[in-house]
Amino acid sequence: MTPQDLKEELLQLKAYKKDRVRLGKVAVHENLLSELIDLCHPESAVSHQACWCLEQSFLLHEEYCYPHMDAICELYVQPLNSSGMRSLGKISSICSKNFYSKKPHPIQEILSFSMREKMVEGCFQELIATNKTANMAFSVYSLFEFGKEFDWIYPELIPILQQKLQEDYGNGFKSSARKILAKLES
Repeated sequence: MTPQDLKEELLQLKAYKKDRVRLGKVAVHENLLSELIDLCHPESAVSHQACWCLEQSFLLHEEYCYPHMDAICELYVQPLNSSGMRSLGKISSICSKNFYSKKPHPIQEILSFSMREKMVEGCFQELIATNKTANMAFSVYSLFEFGKEFDWIYPELIPILQQKLQEDYGNGFKSSARKILAKLES
């Protein structure tokens, strides 16, 4: 598959998981991760589809994504739509959990301070700007983990969660927010 073939397939891509998985695998096996990441940028016309596939590449072949983490983290500060940000939120929740784990994990050697800052910025922006509950939940979990290092996060996160709990969001998000809020307030 060529980079142009990848873009053509992304143009036709619907949200079916099996198609996202297939293209995520293809990007890894055909050494097209750099091209896939480039297509995640908003000006590509296939940004959110590319983000969906990048999520699958990361979930299925995390170690192949490590050399590209700097480029992936750059995406967090791009003006992506909520569908693309949902996929990045999932990646940040995995990365942040593994980065701050007591068990050694390769991501601990890979994620620089600057990369973590970009993830934090993207997660806060998504938490504040979206009404998509999955995006907010991934952001909350990520920010909770990042708050173990960035001491300013928890004081900012608590009032946002308290406000969001007063708004009309689904039970899934409210459960996640309450869980994190309980940890923060204990």
